[in-house]
Amino acid sequence: MKVFLIIVAILAVIIIAVLSLSATVTLVYDKGWHTKVKVLFIEKDIVLSEILSFILFPERKARELAEESNNKKQEATENGDTADVVEATVEENVAERIEDKAQENKAEDNANAPKKPNALKKLWDEEGIVGILSLVSNLVETANSAIITLIRGLHIYSLYVMIIVGGGDAADIARAYGTLCSYYYPVKGLILNGMRVDNYDDYIQPDFISPRTEFEFQLIASINIALLLKVALKAGFIFLKNFINNKKEIKRG
Repeated sequence: MKVFLIIVAILAVIIIAVLSLSATVTLVYDKGWHTKVKVLFIEKDIVLSEILSFILFPERKARELAEESNNKKQEATENGDTADVVEATVEENVAERIEDKAQENKAEDNANAPKKPNALKKLWDEEGIVGILSLVSNLVETANSAIITLIRGLHIYSLYVMIIVGGGDAADIARAYGTLCSYYYPVKGLILNGMRVDNYDDYIQPDFISPRTEFEFQLIASINIALLLKVALKAGFIFLKNFINNKKEIKRG
């Protein structure tokens, strides 16, 4: 019994430690986006455009990696650097495997596509427009709940926004500045009133002699695994509850 309690205590400590593990994200825009993530003592620069490109277009990204590795291998061969040749060869093989895997997954999806029923068509056939509207309403409420939970739990250490509205024409600048303020200040109020913010600073002004609009942005925030788990659980609970209630109402109708 004592051994069992010790094991449970150790597991509880591990779970608490994992849930409390947080990542500090630094997002900066200064004539280009720069993103940095820090977990404990590990800090890594991230290029968001490359990540999105890899997720959305894996085959194209794999081809680009293969071409880059091939060029690197040719340069290393010409320079007689064996280590770089080996490294480039490994990168090229990895890129080829990624491209092959993406093509296999695409072929498998195409082969299995006719066998998979269309969920929306099935919902339309069974419940009609009422079922579609209920699903959309459920998804909107679920997303809204997840966003609110994430916003309330996010800890912002520093947030700085600088927007200088320019463009050359005074009338256009005035209209653009007015439109910007109508969107910006409600969002600012939402951030300051609904989130944990340590430092917030902004500079929003029109500049009638500036030829273009200038923009700078810096965000340093922390998010932990416990918050992500809370967001997922709450969103799942709300979606499931609404799904069950909607089914019951449709059957009654």
